[in-house]
Amino acid sequence: MEKPYKILEWDTDFFNFNVAEIKKNILSDTSSRQNILESMVREEIKLAYYSSEKKLELELSPDFDVDLIIHRVPLERKIIDEFPIHRKISFYEEDYPDNSLIELAQLAGRQGRFGLDPKIAPEVCDEIFKNWIINSVNKKLATHTLVYKENSEIVGFATIDIKDGKGRTPLFAVKREYEGKGISFALMRAMESVLKREGCPIVVGGTQKLNEKALKVYKRYGLVPQKPEFIYHFWNKKL
Repeated sequence: MEKPYKILEWDTDFFNFNVAEIKKNILSDTSSRQNILESMVREEIKLAYYSSEKKLELELSPDFDVDLIIHRVPLERKIIDEFPIHRKISFYEEDYPDNSLIELAQLAGRQGRFGLDPKIAPEVCDEIFKNWIINSVNKKLATHTLVYKENSEIVGFATIDIKDGKGRTPLFAVKREYEGKGISFALMRAMESVLKREGCPIVVGGTQKLNEKALKVYKRYGLVPQKPEFIYHFWNKKL
């Protein structure tokens, strides 16, 4: 029988305590919910991530604080065309990210679920995403890293990861002062061209449901919204 959650090695190593991911939607089944949560207590899981198409009641367990972090809209688009890659976009080929790339990764992190979790300190969030971009450029967590440069400075970037025939961009950010200049579109087109060359037929992404500005940009680009999902963090009260 498949286990209803899995221990996440990278997250566990970083936080130095057990971190797990609960199988999507499984806690909607109230008959098995308590057994799953009790099993996580026995395994001393301090933090668990969970996504669900249904909203949970936040007082569902005496053992865990259940925090709704993001109401997320998954996005998907079939890749049809290969576009010329913008002349200011290139692959990041160094083994270690420079300071501007680290700062952009941290900017991306502050806007995501780790940055929005009040139980994760800002400096811890920044360290998570510093480690994330380090392990992206060395290809442990990403297939490619694309950067957009102005006068030799990285002002935008996107990491690309390919799994199960779908391409996604785990990290994506543009410097605030360069927003609205078409850099996001250029990076998305470049990412799609890279995926097309590698035989990947679908690109997926996501954004917060309340971020109407981002949703409009993605829709204009052709990404199709999927059924929204609620992202929760379960924090063990006893650890």
